[in-house]
Amino acid sequence: MSSLEKIKHTVQTTAEAIADALKIEVEIADSNLVRVASTGMYKEQCGDVMADGFVYKYVLDTGNTVIIENPGAHELCKPCPRIGNCCESGEIAAPIMLGDKTVGVIGLIGFDAAQAKQLMDNKEWIVQFLVKMAELIANNLSAEIVDSDKSSLDLNLETLEKEAIIKALEEVSGNTGSKDKAAKLLGISRATLYRKLKEYEIE
Repeated sequence: MSSLEKIKHTVQTTAEAIADALKIEVEIADSNLVRVASTGMYKEQCGDVMADGFVYKYVLDTGNTVIIENPGAHELCKPCPRIGNCCESGEIAAPIMLGDKTVGVIGLIGFDAAQAKQLMDNKEWIVQFLVKMAELIANNLSAEIVDSDKSSLDLNLETLEKEAIIKALEEVSGNTGSKDKAAKLLGISRATLYRKLKEYEIE
C-alpha cells in the first residue's frame, strides 16, 4: 500500500474540495500510478492503475509541474493510445513531494473549452495553488509517518476554499475591480465571492 493510499480519505476530501473551489475536475495518483482520488468522470476509476498516465509518469520521474494546453498534441501525449481521441481539453499536473521524493501527482483536468480556458488563462496562480495543495497532502503524509496510529488530519472544504479565495485576491490586488477579477478567476459570481468574504472574514 502506498503512502497516499494510507491517507486515502484525506486525499479524496482534498480532491473534492479543490474541484468545488475551482470548478475543475481533480485526480490524484500515487507513485505507482494508481488513481487514489478523483472527482467527476474519473471518480469510478479510483483504485485503478492509470495505463495511459504518461504525463503523470513524467511528473513522478522529474518532480516537475506540467501544463498541457492541447492534450493529444503535446510531446508527452504521443505514446497514449487515446492520442487523437482524447476527452480532455487541458491539464495541469504537479508533484506531491515528501522531502526530496515524489510520492504522487495532483492534476487538474478540463473536459470542455470553458474549463480549458479557465485553466490556461489563470495557469500561473493555479499552479501556485496546486503546489500549496500538494504541500497540504504531504503534511498529512508527514503526520501519518510520525504517528501511524494517529488518525489522518482531514482537510476541510472551508480551509481549502478560503485559501483559494485569498490566493485569487492576492493575484489581482491593486487592479481596478479586483474583486470582480478574483470572482472570475475562481469561476464564481461576484455575489458568491462577497458572501464567502464575509463568511470567512477576509478583508
